[in-house]
Amino acid sequence: MIELISCSEEIIKTVATAARVCYSGLPLEKLVDGFSEEENRKLIRKVTSMGHLSVVEHAVFTFSVPKSLKEELFEILKEKPFLNITEREKDFIVSLNLRTMKELQSLFSELTFTKEIAKHIPDWLA
Repeated sequence: MIELISCSEEIIKTVATAARVCYSGLPLEKLVDGFSEEENRKLIRKVTSMGHLSVVEHAVFTFSVPKSLKEELFEILKEKPFLNITEREKDFIVSLNLRTMKELQSLFSELTFTKEIAKHIPDWLA
């Protein structure tokens, strides 16, 4: 079915740093490495619970998607043209950010594509 090919490294640290950059005057080194994973998770939960999903756009996922889901991909593209889709001989390579993944859960919860990629949404955003 759908296979995860890659995702951003250190997603929690990346997203938490993005959240802090907007509101902190701390040096970048402190913003990146000065907090524990639990502190980062807590911050991300707080920020995203207030509806600020822009910080999770910094996490990117790439999937191999079978050709059998072509119609679903085109249905999603009508509403969310933010997918980067490359067609190959046997599959599609689809890249999207974590915010788009989360939004697709609400918009297209019934689609196989959405159900499969939702398995990769971190627990701190689910």
